[in-house]
Amino acid sequence: MATGNTGRGLISTLLAVISVMYLIVLGLASWSLDKYINGEQHHPHLGGNPATSFMLVFALLASVLGISSVVTGLLHHRVWRSETLGSAASLAIISGAITALTFGLACKEIALGGHRGRRLLGSMESE
Repeated sequence: MATGNTGRGLISTLLAVISVMYLIVLGLASWSLDKYINGEQHHPHLGGNPATSFMLVFALLASVLGISSVVTGLLHHRVWRSETLGSAASLAIISGAITALTFGLACKEIALGGHRGRRLLGSMESE
């Protein structure tokens, strides 16, 4: 086995799972933010506390960065050179940091309580 090829077989599966997760978050957050901007805060599936808008914006940002990180990871997987490793790793670290920040905002939204949607925000908070 060549040096540096130990995890190459699992990368495509892991990138596929991560891309599906980020696409789901992108769809839910964009739909929810659209409803929130239109003034439908008391929709049965939306939330209404002050942390909701921040969480939705950061969820959109995290999902876009996550999808771009998956694309650079796929490009690195295809080429598998040290020149592409730096861009893939740095974008993955930034994407993970923004995702962790979004998770913190989701925890703050749970702590604030108030009117929260049963289905949509529950599924976004579990991501």
